[in-house]
Amino acid sequence: MDPTSRWPPICGRLGKAALALVLITAGGRAWGQAPSAPAGTLERAAVLVKNRSFEQAATMLRRLLSVDPANRRAKEMLAFDLESMGDLKGERQVRSALAAELPDDPRIQTDYGRVLERSGDVGGALRAYRRARELSAGGPAPELDAAIERMSGRTALEVGTPLTVMSDPDATASCVQAGAAVPFGSRRHLALLGTRNVADGRTDPDRTMSDVLALSLVQRNGAGASFAVGPRLHVVSQRGGARRDLGVGGAIAGRAPLGLSLEADWRAEVETPWDEAAVTVLRGGRTTAAEGHLYSHSFSRRLLLQAGARRRQLSILAADPRSTRRPEAWQSLWVAGADVVLWRKPGASVRGEMLDEALIEPTSLSSALTLAYRHYDVSSQTTPEFAALIGLAPRGSVDEGSFATTVVSPRGNLGLELRAGLAHDSARKARMWRAGGGLIWAPKPATRFALKYEEASEVATGLVGQRRTGWLSFHVDL
Repeated sequence: MDPTSRWPPICGRLGKAALALVLITAGGRAWGQAPSAPAGTLERAAVLVKNRSFEQAATMLRRLLSVDPANRRAKEMLAFDLESMGDLKGERQVRSALAAELPDDPRIQTDYGRVLERSGDVGGALRAYRRARELSAGGPAPELDAAIERMSGRTALEVGTPLTVMSDPDATASCVQAGAAVPFGSRRHLALLGTRNVADGRTDPDRTMSDVLALSLVQRNGAGASFAVGPRLHVVSQRGGARRDLGVGGAIAGRAPLGLSLEADWRAEVETPWDEAAVTVLRGGRTTAAEGHLYSHSFSRRLLLQAGARRRQLSILAADPRSTRRPEAWQSLWVAGADVVLWRKPGASVRGEMLDEALIEPTSLSSALTLAYRHYDVSSQTTPEFAALIGLAPRGSVDEGSFATTVVSPRGNLGLELRAGLAHDSARKARMWRAGGGLIWAPKPATRFALKYEEASEVATGLVGQRRTGWLSFHVDL
């Protein structure tokens, strides 16, 4: 989970602007003039909102609207108060009524688009933003234009073609993917991804080719929760092998907010490719696993705490190509840590919106500087046949400190990412490091190129030895 992630910049800036307007209009009377009952109520409610007494303010504003249902200022303040409380359903009801009553007010239409976006109603948000832009045609509105680009990206067919190359002490591997994400219905899309892997041994003439077909149904709801589920087909063949090894499995994953400051994600998979390193591709690796993470964010998402665990079973092709039995290993991982955002620049993000390489989750890149700490505990048990082909450290207790910085150009068409970390494994008395970076180019909101490279000693997986990975990807909305 990215600690810099937050609602798009238009939400925060326009929300503050809305509060400022409400406070000004609520208290805007001549000096010495005694306030009327409604004006006095609005002033008291504004003070409660300012002091973050949102429940009391909502009660007061609803009482006022019960006797004065046409009071626009009370409705706007109530909408902002509900937004601050995280009451998405209540806020949407109020902003919907305001948008219907004031169809020619660009600010009201923009606020309505914001709540629709946060509710997951992408089509409705796009219509509201476009309506607001038509009403603001006489002047610049960069944040509104960015919101329209963002919504347009979410409703478009997206095609991705990543290319990955990997190397480690035992093997080199290349991976070519092609996939598409097809939106249908409300807040859902279907992701189809095909992958071709080729791996060669460094110290022997082994060559392994594998093909993967992944199909995922992705669904989101208005509260920020999501899940993805679908089958996986994995076919592996080796040079000189008389048969192909077929694996049929699937994966399911989800994410859900737990109140205002907590969030959880989880994943379970059965017989899916184990492709985190070149040697695992060379050996036709597969995994069956379950994992989960709990996140807590505070201080306007500048601090992120997390804890998680994973248990997985690993299997690889046997050394004897005639054997149908797959050697196995078992691995447990525990992780805890914290991220602190030292600096960020709201509004500075790469233009458009694209999905990740698996075509599941939206990705974004905005200007920020983050420091992080992680503690990993990993333990592995292997059969002798497995250990003869892939070496896993039996025990690891790793403390890692790292930083990541991202910088986005003023126009949002270029992004630069740099990251590095140092770690110490007290169980193996070893020092480790990792470093990498990436360049993202978005010549148009609907087109994005990414070039990334990372070099590292493995930390959380138990695989030992220096590893290099390079990525080149192209995504386009059609």
